[in-house]
Amino acid sequence: MDAVFWARAERPMAVTVGLQGGAPDYARFAEAEVTLTPGWQQIRISGIAPSALAADSQSLTVPLGLVSASVTLGPVAFQRGTPDRDAVAKAFASFRPVSIATDVTIPSEPGVTLAGTLHLPAGRLGPVPIAVLIQGHGRNGRGGFSKIVKRLAADGIAALEYDKRGIGQSTGEYREDIERLTADAAAAVAAMRRRPEIDGRRVALVGHSQGGVIAPAVAAADPSIATVVTLSGSVGDGLPYLRQALRDQMVAARRPAASIDPVVDAAIAFIKGRVDNLDAASMAPLRATLVTRLQASGFTRTESEVGLALIDTEEVARAPRLRSASDLRALRVPVLAVFGTLDPQVVASREAPAARSALAGNPCGQVVVLDGLSHWFQEGATSGSFEESAGLGPNLGSPRIVSLVGDWLRNRLAQLDAARRYEGSTSFENKCHTHSATGVIR
Repeated sequence: MDAVFWARAERPMAVTVGLQGGAPDYARFAEAEVTLTPGWQQIRISGIAPSALAADSQSLTVPLGLVSASVTLGPVAFQRGTPDRDAVAKAFASFRPVSIATDVTIPSEPGVTLAGTLHLPAGRLGPVPIAVLIQGHGRNGRGGFSKIVKRLAADGIAALEYDKRGIGQSTGEYREDIERLTADAAAAVAAMRRRPEIDGRRVALVGHSQGGVIAPAVAAADPSIATVVTLSGSVGDGLPYLRQALRDQMVAARRPAASIDPVVDAAIAFIKGRVDNLDAASMAPLRATLVTRLQASGFTRTESEVGLALIDTEEVARAPRLRSASDLRALRVPVLAVFGTLDPQVVASREAPAARSALAGNPCGQVVVLDGLSHWFQEGATSGSFEESAGLGPNLGSPRIVSLVGDWLRNRLAQLDAARRYEGSTSFENKCHTHSATGVIR
């Protein structure tokens, strides 16, 4: 495979470029060092992938963590084999970018600076609306919304992706602290509103998984957010929600029915002990009881210890602070909540009704369940497992989810612009006539 691309730098410098496959391994199969100059130049890198790559999963990487000057990348063409000069020229002759990507920095809490990429729609005049994209749980950086970013650009909507704190080029310590991550998302919104290219009145939030919890939290504290989209975002408050989530996981793991509640009771007792900061001597019997009951439900000793480790974390100890249902209930702007029927983590049969209940007082709220899609919203899922998702192309890549989110943001942001422009309205409340959807979209 060949990647041919254009690049330039603020001053002459050497950078390393590479070719890699997609998630979860991002296996690199080619690497080269090139010297960039202030003038645009065409660069080629070639390599042979160790195995077949899923469609659209290959990527060109240009790590810039140690670079001290601005680097700009132009169009990239991926081609099989070794294309000749005419083929390369033809590929770029028809290139018309739908967006222009710019590296940005976002000041958050003292000592934390987030690194992001702002995708501005090409050829659009005047301030444009923007969707701030919020990643899910884990060590996630930019790149998880590629299909949605492309669709938004085509509709004249900017998009911001950013590395989580402590990940990629963002500073700070990586911690799955929902409050700190919410503060980071709010900082991203504030930073975008300060940019002249962005219409600060039309800022949308799109969150996936954990990001689907963070987005409503940011909007609940900032009523000027235009609209919120949650994708596989859990809906619940505190320990009652956590209890049900643990129970759902036991059911999904096909544990004997009689063993489920004893395991969940032991897990909640252990978590309460963490919340109450019990000493090691007091926690030891709670720990032993949970492991014993996990084994009694059919898990091996090793699996039981792993299960214990998964909940013996600071993140789980902060579960009583979860207020995603309350945050959704507080919103009066348009909200789209989407779930997949094959999601093993955020179970649609329980989460979708909870979302409908939380949005019952919001005439601009809509809940949609997509048939045959898992937590990662990819076509072709059968089991919904993480292992399966690795071979199904990019996350959030299903044309159904891209169309649904794209249509929603295009329509809601356009309606808001029209209402404010022609009616002098300062609020979008009562301007929306969308009501909660109850069916399954296939």
